[in-house]
Amino acid sequence: MKQQLFSTTLDNGIVVLGERLPGLESAAVAFHLPVGAVHDGPGRCGLATLAGEMMLRGAGGRTSREVIESLEGAGVQWAHSVSTSHSSFAGAMVARQLIPALPIYADIVRRPRLPADELEPARQMVLRNLAGTEDDPAHRTMAALRQLHYPSPWGMPAEGISAEVAELGIGEVRDFVARRVMPRGSIIAVAGRIEWPEVVDRIAALFGDWTTAGDASVASGTRGPRVRHVPHDSQQTHIALGWFAPPYASDDSYEASAALAILGGGSSSRLFTEVRERRGLCYSVSAGYHTLRDHAMAVCYSGTSAARAQETLDVMFAEIRRLPGTLEPAELERVKARAKSALVMQQESSAARAGDIARRWYHLQSMRSLAEELARYDQLSVESIERWLAAHPAAGLSVVSLGREPLEVPDDVQA
Repeated sequence: MKQQLFSTTLDNGIVVLGERLPGLESAAVAFHLPVGAVHDGPGRCGLATLAGEMMLRGAGGRTSREVIESLEGAGVQWAHSVSTSHSSFAGAMVARQLIPALPIYADIVRRPRLPADELEPARQMVLRNLAGTEDDPAHRTMAALRQLHYPSPWGMPAEGISAEVAELGIGEVRDFVARRVMPRGSIIAVAGRIEWPEVVDRIAALFGDWTTAGDASVASGTRGPRVRHVPHDSQQTHIALGWFAPPYASDDSYEASAALAILGGGSSSRLFTEVRERRGLCYSVSAGYHTLRDHAMAVCYSGTSAARAQETLDVMFAEIRRLPGTLEPAELERVKARAKSALVMQQESSAARAGDIARRWYHLQSMRSLAEELARYDQLSVESIERWLAAHPAAGLSVVSLGREPLEVPDDVQA
């Protein structure tokens, strides 16, 4: 059966997207609001995350408890998250519950109560989550890399900074929601066993008269230094490297992500084979692709012992330099097979599809069918990836180490 994709834009700027998956018994909705960590402002890192937590603590005529009871009473498996660019409220449910669940989300998005007596419990929830990430050395290393590589504030941690979250007041939260949560730029995506005309009519009735004119502006600053060492008293050392890659909206992103998958995308990758299996230098090593809408980077990570850290870093540099001109067809075929398998299996989850079509619209301002995505992977060749590697050599690397001692980084790596 041909894939059924839909899109429309309400008069107030909300983009509504849909995918009908008649083989499923479920449906899912994802609200992507154009308010994320980049909007926090200086000294307020974590404001978007705290505001999102507060939006769930009472909305419309419902108290905090009643919001959750309403969602769970409808059988909704709900979720909330904040990214660099967006706050997302999502839910998956039995298909017949989608229409009844939409008014609950309309209250959360449009009519949050933001009660002062819920600020401290919400803050403690955010701080507890932060404590967990701050105890994770790998997470800290990757967070530091994003802050170095991306221009400020695009690399700031979405989860926040504990000292800054601790100082936020209810007035800041209310002002933030009033100024930043708005219809223009918002995306509502639904997927699963849906009837598109019914869904559009219901969303238009709930959101069509929303006319808040907010502020989506972001003032970009400069990038950080190229090398940073984060002192950490441990027998382990964590290493992260980042360099230029094209954003997902660029057609070159397929070549870039395929090259990085060959470099470090799994247990058959070069980094895993050379650094972990053959030399036994580390317990974890990988490479991947991280993209925002206007910025992206190639990423390498390794967790190793302090005694083997310098050698691990040196071998990672060597494998990155060795990649151009040495790609093999068998490596590419494995990468293509994994990517295609992931795309096809995603069709079995309404929640995964709702989130994916919202994210793709944000990056591309359009929808791509499964057939189009599979065809683009079919177009990948060793020659096309080699051309991209030749035109975009790894240069100007950002390097982060977390451990007892800083590592030596050659000057030519930073150039």
